[in-house]
Amino acid sequence: MKTVSTALHDQIAAPVEALGFVLAGCEWHRQDGCVVLRVYISHESGITLSDCARVSHQVSAVLDVDEPISERYTLEVSSPGVLGARGQKKEG
Repeated sequence: MKTVSTALHDQIAAPVEALGFVLAGCEWHRQDGCVVLRVYISHESGITLSDCARVSHQVSAVLDVDEPISERYTLEVSSPGVLGARGQKKEG
């Protein structure tokens, strides 16, 4: 998996933060001929499926307008969970 460019990170962060969440990370990889863009969000009170859906809708709208990804892709939004966005256990 690869981290996204700073410009793409900033485009994703804007709608995430506007909805009151923290962008915990984002990365992409190729799967079955398609780019998968994974966005990890967090909030002090936790993340629900509804939160992920709202963020997905807003991030998708921004990416559809700006078109920073020139090829077909799938957007996945989730919480980093216990392991965190980079797959390492969170401290505390």
